[in-house]
Amino acid sequence: MIFLLLLSVVAASLNSVVLHKAKFTDNGSIYRYNLISSVVWCVCLFIAGGGKVHLDANTLLWGCAYGVTQALFIIFKTAAMNSGPVSVTTLIGNCSIIVSVAACFFLWGEPVSLPDMAGLAILMTGLVMTTFKRGGGKFSAKWPLYAALFLVIGAGVGLTFKAFSKSGTGDAGNMMLVASGVMFFFNTAACLFTGAFKSKAEKPAKKEIMAFVIPALVSGLFSCVYNRLNIFLSGALIGMIFYPGFNGGVVILSTILSVVFLREKLSAKQIIGILIGVAGICIIGIF
Repeated sequence: MIFLLLLSVVAASLNSVVLHKAKFTDNGSIYRYNLISSVVWCVCLFIAGGGKVHLDANTLLWGCAYGVTQALFIIFKTAAMNSGPVSVTTLIGNCSIIVSVAACFFLWGEPVSLPDMAGLAILMTGLVMTTFKRGGGKFSAKWPLYAALFLVIGAGVGLTFKAFSKSGTGDAGNMMLVASGVMFFFNTAACLFTGAFKSKAEKPAKKEIMAFVIPALVSGLFSCVYNRLNIFLSGALIGMIFYPGFNGGVVILSTILSVVFLREKLSAKQIIGILIGVAGICIIGIF
């Protein structure tokens, strides 16, 4: 089980690295990017299912719920990142861990011990030190709303996994296939609405096109893998283990991989934050 959680964290962290390397030239780029990724999801899930698709009421219900939630998450994450400081917005997004753990406690009665709470507090301290930077951007009037929706819907993605697993109905692969179709529809609509499909005056070079398409394809593969694993893990593990382990692990490993692949430099505060975050995850896992 822990191996699968580590595999999910690695896939999600590699996806973050690919996202950093992608070339987003305009506001519609993110929708074109996610449109390509949703196509990758469809293909991968169809092949993984042996070319067979089974749909029933529960599969369609949960697939639509997850697809809409994931699509809204991308929209409000993008809006929040573009209307306020990235570091503060990232920090707020990380607080979805607390929302998710609290929801699991109140909705499904999953246990949360005092050592768990201490470990979570230590993990959040480490994440603050790792991701937060002073200054670095202005707040727009709509940023508080976008940031709040980014937080709530971000928690909603993981809780949709948990609710689906708790329901014990439907097939996860087919549910994700329905979700990928919903996301394809949303991203196509977003591209049409933002004019992202319209050609520019200057035709982009083949090299520029490949620099956009290849990361989108790779990102789609990684995101499909870790989301498929998370559907299983969210039901197999209690929220106090899964959400801090996955979300915290992704932040920490993504930061480390940014040094390896993107040549970024870590400050002393970030290094200490990573060590504190790892300590927090260990406390949660051990106690």
